[in-house]
Amino acid sequence: MANVRGRFFENLKARPVIAGLRDSTGVEAAIRHGVGVLFILGEDIFALQDSVAKAHAEGRLILAHVDLIKGIGRDEAGVRFLARTLGVDGILTTRGNLIGPAKREGLIAVQRLFVLDSESLEAGLPTVEKAAPDAVEMLPGVILPTIAGQLARRGTLPPLIAGGLIRTAAQVDAVLSAGAVAVSTSERSLWGYSRNPDRGRR
Repeated sequence: MANVRGRFFENLKARPVIAGLRDSTGVEAAIRHGVGVLFILGEDIFALQDSVAKAHAEGRLILAHVDLIKGIGRDEAGVRFLARTLGVDGILTTRGNLIGPAKREGLIAVQRLFVLDSESLEAGLPTVEKAAPDAVEMLPGVILPTIAGQLARRGTLPPLIAGGLIRTAAQVDAVLSAGAVAVSTSERSLWGYSRNPDRGRR
């Protein structure tokens, strides 16, 4: 998995919309839409194993939200299980202490940051900087254009992914223009979005 981080960001350059899936039922649809990266946001370990197999068979990357996967601990051992037994390509987590273990396992490590107000943003940014994830998923993603200037002044943040409440191609355009490298969404009409001018948004 030495190459997985490079593949992750390379994939997002052409296809910046990530399929955010509450369970495995949307995996095949995401693959059909040409999505290159899948986030599994809630599942049990058995269904996740099937999802990983389907994604990898089609050359897709799949990341699991370790905080929400049923059947594993939300700890370093759980991260090792996801990496070594289930073969995920990366994890999402709100827990900064799991970022280091994930990176040591060769996983892409994405830290989720919920921004409810200015105080939560100011409190959350130092924890992200300390954990040093490969990317930060900021939620709700629709606020990114509003706070982009504030984030730019930090100058030390990992690449940003905008997640949550993004429902239109115009919103995708706005958050990408505000500095996000990708958008994660469950909105299937956006899964065909690409930066190619003749992408033909669905």
